[in-house]
Amino acid sequence: MPKPDKIWLYRITHVDNLPHILHHGLVVAGHPQADPGFRSIGDSSLIGVRRELDAPDPPGGKFSEYVPFYLGHRSPMLYQIATGHEGVERIPQSDIVYIVAEHGCIVQNGLSWFFTDGHARHNMTQFYSDESGFDALDWEAIYAQQWNNTDEDTDRQRRKQAEYMVKGHVPASCFAYILVYDEPTQQKVLTWLRMHSVDIPVRISKQAYYDHL
Repeated sequence: MPKPDKIWLYRITHVDNLPHILHHGLVVAGHPQADPGFRSIGDSSLIGVRRELDAPDPPGGKFSEYVPFYLGHRSPMLYQIATGHEGVERIPQSDIVYIVAEHGCIVQNGLSWFFTDGHARHNMTQFYSDESGFDALDWEAIYAQQWNNTDEDTDRQRRKQAEYMVKGHVPASCFAYILVYDEPTQQKVLTWLRMHSVDIPVRISKQAYYDHL
């Protein structure tokens, strides 16, 4: 599968984080505008790992200094959250929303970024800070609905988890749309958008979630 014409970026977060995000954008922990009531989701053990994991230089620093996105939806992490697999706190998918941005907007805003060709913690994973690296990614795996490893492909799950990292902060002006699981969540998000005078499309997308759970 060739590189897509637009590189979409998918950030999952708890719906309760949205009011702060709509006002301040996406920020890393320790940022002056970080949310003191931020509701964390996912594998907490990754937080410590990212404090020690070096980003490529340029742009430099540690992974913990970057806002992480996946390059596709329906990630293994979302599956862990939805099922409580491997000790991850189980959260209903209706409480998880996607903030979707686009690589071009990150570039236009002069933000520092890099991306990986798979799960960042894996020793096989390569880091890239140049757009030519997008051609090296396995876009078929990134966009796959079924991503489990097989006897024929024992590395598919790692490649599915390619990440795109933005240093420090992503402004709300770069949010192209928000994906939600169902209509009640959509109405909740639309209410918050009106309160913050923000105009971002909110789409129900079963394709982005695990509908069989």
